[in-house]
Order: sequence, then structure tokens, then C-alpha cells
Amino acid sequence: MKPSLPDFQVIHSNGWLGMPYIHKQGHPEARVLATMHGPMPFTSKPVEKPCFVAASEAHARFLKWNLNMDCLVIPHGINLDTYGICQQKDDYLLFLARVAEEKGAIDFVRLCRAVGMKGVLAGPDHATADPIFYPRAVMEACSDSHGLVQYYGEVGNNEEKVDLLQHARCLVCPIRPPYIEIWGMGVTEALATGTPVLHTRNGGAIEQIIHGVTGAIADDVTCLESNLKLALECDPLACRKRAEEFSRERMAANYATLYQRMVEENYSW
Repeated sequence: MKPSLPDFQVIHSNGWLGMPYIHKQGHPEARVLATMHGPMPFTSKPVEKPCFVAASEAHARFLKWNLNMDCLVIPHGINLDTYGICQQKDDYLLFLARVAEEKGAIDFVRLCRAVGMKGVLAGPDHATADPIFYPRAVMEACSDSHGLVQYYGEVGNNEEKVDLLQHARCLVCPIRPPYIEIWGMGVTEALATGTPVLHTRNGGAIEQIIHGVTGAIADDVTCLESNLKLALECDPLACRKRAEEFSRERMAANYATLYQRMVEENYSW
């Protein structure tokens, strides 16, 4: 017989629809928490006192501003064994994200042309708000670079992604507002391979970057060029050391501590 929801001491939701809160509405004593995987999955509180876990301090501030409530913060973690460090870099910049305007794909092409460095632009071009016209504009921008920027397309598998990250001189993330990057797993993955990150000042991703040590933070897309040299000078070993603070083991331990608090202190959000 499969267990039902009342059989669990803690219910942890990682979904987008908040289905466990439907259960809590009828069972106020249920201990339910939800890890938020988007800027604003809920338009209002599903219950009076929900337990929301944000991925970063910036994400928590965003949720507090929108929902008028405090959120716990537990940073996402990765399997560091999957992302081996590589200190010998090839001479290219890397864009690795959705080919979307808010991710700054064309800004990446402009940066490569401005500094005369080769670029690899990789990522899916079908999961965007404008799935036809913007990716086409990006492809044309790459074509106009006369071979300087390669339009790589969607990465086929994790090994391919790791190889791109390991050998890049720098991962470039020209995120544009109003989009907010709640954490930026790609940033963690790049740092784990010893690759520094150049990121616009946006969301929780910059909480992983130590300016001048593991990358550089540009105030906006117009400041990418002036901060690139600083990012390129960062030590791969320092990048890897920073990524080790965001392991899946540390994330799991933080959640285990939270589960225990919820049970032992009889938390009832």
C-alpha cells in the first residue's frame, strides 16, 4: 500500500503548482515547505503562513517584496564530482543559456565583437518567449561576426556541457532586467570547472561571484567590456574553491536540519 500524505512528517514540494498546499488547507497541522524554483511561482500565499525556501538572499528579498513574508534561504547545490576543474583554457568566451532576450544572447555577440575574442553561443532556442524572431536575430548576429562567434545551438548532453565549461576562458551572463536570476546553476557549474564568470548585477547569481577573485560583476550590459579583463585574470583554483561551498551535500544537510526543526519544534507554517 502506498503511503498517503498524512503518513509523512514533512512534505517538501519542489513543484510549480504547490499541490501539497491544497492538502494543508484541509489539514492545518501538516508540515509543508516549498522550494521556490522561479522568481514568483505564486501570485498570493497559498495558506496563511507558508514555509517557502528561496535559492538566494536576492530571491528571498524579491519574494518578501511581492508576498510580504520572510523566506528561508538554502542555496542550490551541485554534484561537484561531475564538474572537474580544468586549468588549461581555450581562447573563447562562452554563453550557455536559453537563446532569449532576457538572457542577453545578442549582448554576448556584441561583447565578443567589441573585444575581438572568439565566442561560443550555446543553448536551446525553442524555449523562449519569442521562439522565432529573437533566435533568428541572434543567428544573424553570429553570421555577421564572420566566424568570430559560433552559434552552437542546444547542448546535447551533460558531458558536452561540462567540456564547454571546462575549456572556456570565461562564462558570460548578460542578464537583462526585469528578469531575475534566482540562483544561476550555470554559474556554480562554471566555477566548479575553474572557469570565472562575468555577470550583470542581477539576482542571486552574483552572490556566488567574488568580484575580482572568481569573476566580475558588471552593473549592466553596457559595462561588460570594461569588466571582462578582471574576470579573465581570475585563478581557476579560486573559482573551484568557491564552487565547493555550493555542493549538493551541503544543500542536503541544510534541508535535513530544516526538516528536523520542523518536527522537533512543531513548526506549523
